[in-house]
Amino acid sequence: MNIRPRTNSALDDRRMVARGFTLVELLVVIAIIGVLIALLLPAVQQAREAARRMSCTNNLKQLGLALHNYHDTFGSFPPSGIDGGKSHGMWIRTAPFFEAGNLYDQYNFSATWRDNLSLCSQSDMATLHCPSSSQTITTLASEAPCPTTHYFGNAGPIGLNATTNENYARDTSRENVSMFGEVGDEGLFKLRSELGLRDSTDGSSNTILLGELSWNEYPFYRAWNRGLHWTSSGLYLATTKNHRYPINIGVKNPSFTMVANNGGYGSQHPGGANFTMADGAVTFLPETIEISTYLALASRGGGEVVSMP
Repeated sequence: MNIRPRTNSALDDRRMVARGFTLVELLVVIAIIGVLIALLLPAVQQAREAARRMSCTNNLKQLGLALHNYHDTFGSFPPSGIDGGKSHGMWIRTAPFFEAGNLYDQYNFSATWRDNLSLCSQSDMATLHCPSSSQTITTLASEAPCPTTHYFGNAGPIGLNATTNENYARDTSRENVSMFGEVGDEGLFKLRSELGLRDSTDGSSNTILLGELSWNEYPFYRAWNRGLHWTSSGLYLATTKNHRYPINIGVKNPSFTMVANNGGYGSQHPGGANFTMADGAVTFLPETIEISTYLALASRGGGEVVSMP
């Protein structure tokens, strides 16, 4: 005689039924996930921007070191250009010092900068690009698809020296203000110049060497090897720029009208842009910096007493 164990069928049935989420519980979970995503995304974006800004800082550090090595070799910083015809810029002259020596060896300095566009288009020139900017090629159709540069040599300040109460010096003999803008004369780069650290009488730690101009809507991105354009219409500076306007003026006011020589330093980094000083240090200058202080940092020998912001 087989005796079957007694079971509680009702209890067993309850155990076999899997309990699921109610609609209210599901909505609560979705809401919590949404809040977490909303909190995390800005933090992730800030972390990514911090990494991009650090990469930009490293680029400017490398380029500052390259210019110092050039200075050690030739006794001065490279000129913004030698002549208005061939017009090879400062970055192709400095290329061997920032790991672009192979390109430099193939570059034809007997030809013009334009004749070398095909060669210069073969490299992405990452060292010359801020990763926060999406515009990495020239905005001039006849030069595309050649890479541009986001880092420009300091041609000098345009405006009033608050210490002497006189305007900063300019090269008025080559200016066409309405077409290209003023030509600064108190920076560390100019036409046919052999300026060096010895000329930075304000102190190398108080003089801008390079500035970042990397905002996406800037209209004058040109081929990275181009130095200048000099005709009867005046002098156009391609890889050096004046310091005239407040930092990020073009970012904050896209309708602001500017001409090429006056650049409009700024970046996609929130609140300012990166700059390399003549001593090689890289600093982030805020867009709120006093214009008199900013211009003073752009002059190599204006006699101003300034402190870094």
